[in-house]
Amino acid sequence: MIKKFIKIIVVVTLLLFFYYEYNYFTYDFMYVGDIKDGKPVVSPNGDYAAQIYYENYGGAAGGVILIVNIINHKTNKEQTIYYSGAKGNVILNWSAPNVLSITNYDEYDNRNVELIVGKEIYDEFGGACQHYKIKKQYVCKDKDSI
Repeated sequence: MIKKFIKIIVVVTLLLFFYYEYNYFTYDFMYVGDIKDGKPVVSPNGDYAAQIYYENYGGAAGGVILIVNIINHKTNKEQTIYYSGAKGNVILNWSAPNVLSITNYDEYDNRNVELIVGKEIYDEFGGACQHYKIKKQYVCKDKDSI
C-alpha cells in the first residue's frame, strides 16, 4: 500500500515538473478579454491595429484587467502587447508606425507606457517576464520598470 502511494506521489511530482518546464519554454503572452472595447486603432501605415479588451475578475469585490492586443495586418495574427489592471482612463495612440502609446491611469496609479510592436511587451504583474520564450523574444516591462 505504501509503495503504491509513493509511486503515485512520484508520478504526480514528475508530471507537475514537466508541466512547469514545458510552460517555461513555450509560454505565449496571449489574452483575449471578456469585453471588446470599441474599434481597433489602426497604425499610421496601416500595418497594425490595436484592440482594447477588458476582463472582469473576482466578482463583486474584484476588478478589471485591461488587455491590449495588436493585430498584424500582414500576417493576420493577433497578440497581446499589454496586460494590466484597468485604471479608468485608457487611451491608445500611435506615436510612430510601430510604436503604441498606451495611457492607463487614475488619481492613484499610472500604468502609461510606450511599446515597440514586436519588440516590447508590458505585463504589470511581471509573470510573463519570467518565461524563457518571452525573455528571448521581447523586452518585457512591468510596473517596476516604467
